[in-house]
Amino acid sequence: MRLDQIAPALRGYLVPLADKPSVRAMVAPPVPRQMPSGGERVHRGFTQATLALGRLEGAVPHWQNPDLLTRTLARREAVQSSQIEGTRTDLDQLLTYEVTRSAEGKPADVGVTLRYVEALQHGMACVRAGGRAALTLQLLNELHGILMREDERTGLVVADYRDRQAWIGQGRIEDAAFVPAPPECIPACMQDLEQGMLQYRALPEEQTELSIVAQLAIAHAQFETIHPYEDGNGRVGRLIMPLILAAERHPPLYLSGTLLRNRRGYYDALNSVQIQGNWAPWFSMVCDAVVEAADESIKIAQDLSLLVEEWGERTQEFRRDSVARRLPQLLVGQPVVSVKDVARLLEVSDRAALTGVDQLVAKGILTPRDERKWGRTFHARELVDRLNQAPR
Repeated sequence: MRLDQIAPALRGYLVPLADKPSVRAMVAPPVPRQMPSGGERVHRGFTQATLALGRLEGAVPHWQNPDLLTRTLARREAVQSSQIEGTRTDLDQLLTYEVTRSAEGKPADVGVTLRYVEALQHGMACVRAGGRAALTLQLLNELHGILMREDERTGLVVADYRDRQAWIGQGRIEDAAFVPAPPECIPACMQDLEQGMLQYRALPEEQTELSIVAQLAIAHAQFETIHPYEDGNGRVGRLIMPLILAAERHPPLYLSGTLLRNRRGYYDALNSVQIQGNWAPWFSMVCDAVVEAADESIKIAQDLSLLVEEWGERTQEFRRDSVARRLPQLLVGQPVVSVKDVARLLEVSDRAALTGVDQLVAKGILTPRDERKWGRTFHARELVDRLNQAPR
């Protein structure tokens, strides 16, 4: 991070490091309370993103079993956000592990991804109950603690701010793409983030109110600029965005799929904010992600509804109160099941559950995963394959 790479307007926020006076770290500038300049393209992007949120809000009331669908979409988000950090667990593996909790053949990264699900669930419960006031620094620390639980690295600070200097990039700090604030500067920067954006409310003297899309874009970029934790910053930062939306009573919307597919551009856009103060690439990326994610959620809901209808046609020969008729619609929320799960979900005996599962296997709706009679899992393969498709 050479001085000539830093925009002149940001150089006043550089501070020397005590043990490396030749290296400068960036103390995050105050969180923007008005839209940084971005040009007509960015303005159009925010307009399109706002319209996309409206389309999603209009569509959700017409979804069949919206709670089941959003449960599965949250797990999809956990997989994609974790994959941005280099994990290799896929959606099928996560869903299987949730059912079996078996260490046998357990993918190395599945625990990391499952903890993301737990953190997301915790955050959503808090903001749905408390609104924007629940989006606090304490909550972020709680999310970090959940995400980093069971991390075996010695000396890693968990659920608290880092106590060592960090930098972004490979190799020496002198060659870093970005050097965030020293540890002693983090608390003040985080307080500014909380007051200025996590709990954002437009002030009377401000000319305009930031749109919800601008708020989540600024909050994520500001958090990543502060880089408060020793590890897990990207995952906590991406959790902030759906939590802001949920706190304002917007439908669940997850952006990590777009960011994963454009990972290099994602990092470059954040770096442009951090060292150039150029928000336009980042705003454009977030707006594109909102449009893509909203339209994709609507399309997934439509496709899964049609799939469940098709399953209904395949199972018409069975009694209306049978497992084979009742289970398919529940697979939207739990695409991988065991016989024990089916018995619990439908409140039937294990024998009835096994009979119904075998009937759905015969109809091609479920696919058995392994050879064990009672411990094996069954996968709604058509449903999982649709969830794994890239936007069309």
